[in-house]
Parts: sequence; C-alpha cells; structure tokens
Amino acid sequence: GLADALLQRGADVSLKSSDGATALSLAAGIGREKLVELALRHGVEINQRCGSSSGTMLMYAAYFNRPAVVLRLLRAGADTKLRSEDGKSALHWAKENGHAACVEAFRQ
Repeated sequence: GLADALLQRGADVSLKSSDGATALSLAAGIGREKLVELALRHGVEINQRCGSSSGTMLMYAAYFNRPAVVLRLLRAGADTKLRSEDGKSALHWAKENGHAACVEAFRQ
C-alpha cells in the first residue's frame, strides 16, 4: 500500500505533527494494527513519546481500547513502565477506562 511505498522510499516515521503526534501514535490509537506492524518492521522507536501528554504508542493503544495493537506492541518490547506527563502508565489508562481486553493483553 501507500504507507509501505513511502517507507520503502525512506519516509521518516518519527516526524511529528504540530501537536506532537506521530503517524504511528495515530495508527496505534485508531487500531491500525497493520500500519503499526509495518512501522515496527521499518525500525520505528517503539517507546517514542509524542502528543501533548508525552504518551507512547502503547499508551495511546491502551487509552483508545485497541487490544490487538497493545498485544503487538508488548510482543515487540514496548516498555510498560513508562508514564505519561500525568504519571499514568499504559496499563493504568486501560484500567481507568474500563478496557478489560487491553488489561488482559498486559497479562499475556
């Protein structure tokens, strides 16, 4: 697809929008598992902080209830101990928002 073609031509996956979001944080937040996988294969920094809360991809996936993305990021080595600016971890976000499937992904 288009994302793959852009990455093969050297697109920078770490670029941020004016509000600090990266393409991967957005993909994680909306549950685009294939885009997350593609970015991981192209060497994206899995624990990169972005957005106004300085969250990680794992935090965004947990906050927006994307259990498949949470599981994929965990398997790729995402750091579960990192915290956003307000001191919350990805697991905290999942629990606080009642996202049982995401909480379960952390237990696997």
